[in-house]
Amino acid sequence: MRDTNLVGALTVAIGDAITRAAEAAAPEPGPAAAALKLIAHLPGMSIDALRIGVGLSHPGAVRLVDRLAARGLVERRASAEDGRRVALHLTAQGETAAAAIAQGRHDAIAQALAALPDAEREAFIGTTEKLLAALVAGPDDALRVCRLCDENVCTRCPVDICLGGTGD
Repeated sequence: MRDTNLVGALTVAIGDAITRAAEAAAPEPGPAAAALKLIAHLPGMSIDALRIGVGLSHPGAVRLVDRLAARGLVERRASAEDGRRVALHLTAQGETAAAAIAQGRHDAIAQALAALPDAEREAFIGTTEKLLAALVAGPDDALRVCRLCDENVCTRCPVDICLGGTGD
């Protein structure tokens, strides 16, 4: 019981730190930070994929995209694959915001990891990779778990792997 309690407390503490950092860099509280990071990771993604990743209803995701577009952060384009589908892309301003969100997330996590000596940190990262592999069972899980990830630094990315790529 103590092990689950400690892991639960750790995930809440790190999750809260990430949320505070991401929302501080985002244009509004809530799922906006995750939306910008997901679109940065998967330019051209659909509103449906975005709604899965950020945990909103379809109308809620549409309203979020409307707000982000009104702020000049996101633009809708016709999908290259299906002209009837909307593809979401970041503007230059949106890319800047996504980078700031990624930096805030990085800083929050780095502060927590700084408590570990190098050997313990390496062991923890190995364990973390195993846990992530066990928790990500498909594309929807990957979109949710990796919604704030920095797509430029991750190897064996669950999102890319679940969408049929190699994850590199």
